Amino acid sequence: MTRFKGKDKVKSWGKEIAKRSCHRKACVAVARKLAVIMHAMWSDGTFYVGDLAASGADAARRAQVKDHKLLGAHR
Repeated sequence: MTRFKGKDKVKSWGKEIAKRSCHRKACVAVARKLAVIMHAMWSDGTFYVGDLAASGADAARRAQVKDHKLLGAHR
């Protein structure tokens, strides 16, 4: 929560928890949420877009690059 300086949905969610409770509890909650997100990404093959201003075109471009890398690895 402290190293990444950009905007992110999970980070802002953690800041709200820190306001209600303590910073340590918020860090643990954010770590657990990120672990769940990463497991889902690993299982589904999707990727995380946490920036609130990210466009659908940017997400589609990253998906295309990822698909190209995956297909290139199997050839």
